Amino acid sequence: MKRTSSRVLIIIAIVILNSLLISAKSQQKSPVEYKLLRENGKINPDIKGYWKSIGNGYILSAKNDSILLYSYTSHFCYKEKNDYIEELLNSQSRFAKHNDTVSIFLADYGTKTYALEIKNDFIKIDKLPQNTISFSEMQQLSPQKLFALFTETLKENYAFSKERNTNWDSIRNEYEKRISDTTTKAELFQILGQVVSLTKDHHTKIIAENGETLQYRGTPSAEIVTSVFNKQSKVKNLNEYFNLFFETNYKNISDSLLHGKGNKSANKQIEWGDLNDSIGYINIYSFTDFAPDSFSRKQQIDSINSSMQHIINAMKDKKAIVVDISFNFGGYDAAALSIASFFTDKSIFAYTSQVYNNGTFYNESDVHVQPSEKIQYTKPVYVLMTDISRSAAEGFAMLMKALPNVKLVGTNTMGILSGMLGKSIGDFYSTSSNQRLLSPEGKYYEVSGVQPDIPITIFSKENIFEGHKESVRKIMGIIKENKH
Repeated sequence: MKRTSSRVLIIIAIVILNSLLISAKSQQKSPVEYKLLRENGKINPDIKGYWKSIGNGYILSAKNDSILLYSYTSHFCYKEKNDYIEELLNSQSRFAKHNDTVSIFLADYGTKTYALEIKNDFIKIDKLPQNTISFSEMQQLSPQKLFALFTETLKENYAFSKERNTNWDSIRNEYEKRISDTTTKAELFQILGQVVSLTKDHHTKIIAENGETLQYRGTPSAEIVTSVFNKQSKVKNLNEYFNLFFETNYKNISDSLLHGKGNKSANKQIEWGDLNDSIGYINIYSFTDFAPDSFSRKQQIDSINSSMQHIINAMKDKKAIVVDISFNFGGYDAAALSIASFFTDKSIFAYTSQVYNNGTFYNESDVHVQPSEKIQYTKPVYVLMTDISRSAAEGFAMLMKALPNVKLVGTNTMGILSGMLGKSIGDFYSTSSNQRLLSPEGKYYEVSGVQPDIPITIFSKENIFEGHKESVRKIMGIIKENKH
């Protein structure tokens, strides 16, 4: 009896264990149901109330059938003017609630939202802070108080003060002496512009109502082009010389590298073709504008996927592919993730997105490159990059770096991987870097830029117009000789 009972118990245990495993697998495949914050003109009852962001310095007020956005610091709280975010919150944003915390996905990519969009977490609070003021009241603050709000916003939200050697208390003490009750709006704008330039961070800006933007603009490649410009006399205007620099390099891609037989896809943001019979080439000029402005983000992603399916299918028999982001100024992460998905056949962990606030980094999302559902290319891929490659292009470099069949080639990227946190300051709008992308090894590339596996000098004073073309040909030589 005892032996029989033991066997029965073992069988029962196995059945239960199998059931649990099947259930666990089923749960892994079934995503959490995320609901719209606002649908058919009404706020979802689960989201009503006040929600304070974990990081980002925002508060949401969800009541009266609309969602309003507020910004806060230690000493200020005001109605924010950000039509873009409020439009998303009131139209397509989705959320999941976990006790007193909600996770919000701002953009809607349909079934791919959870793979392509980083979530923002908020905790429930009872009410708005007592010192909360309206947007117009914030605009009417004195120049001294607006400057105090500006520097406090940067001190509490800027994530790379140590790396950029910026001490916000010292900066405030120095620059506030230049501000008085009689300081004009134009004068205040110039002072704020001087402050953001101290960071040497292209994502930290101050923007006037007319769109004028003050920020740091220096890059190694720009310094090289400027140096060459100063030593010639044929072109009189520096901006014209920069245009010549880009136009010549673009022409080299179309006419020399692709022999005049290349193709342009996704609203001309992707140029591709054959470098030779065994090597394919894909130049991604941008991670945005893959469709006309009237198209939604989801439609843009659909355009990317359609184009990439066609491109990879055409290149599936190639020995290797060169993916070029040398002249890519960025865009949005969902586009980078969508393109990266065509170069892996399994899910790969790429980085953790963290957001900074008041001295602490908070985890937002673990970002994985998910394989394309239609077609994947897993043979060798070489990503060519320069210091012109910035923002989402750098995030793309991190995504591709995580894939075992990919090598990064060229020079360090610019080093501005963070998203831009937007805040209203009086009549101005400011942006700053408050996001850190942490690799599986715990490394981040803000300031330094993403580093290549195979360093190649692309632009030099002796060769600014042909260096890029020659770099692509160097990669072709590496592929031919199987050096890496």
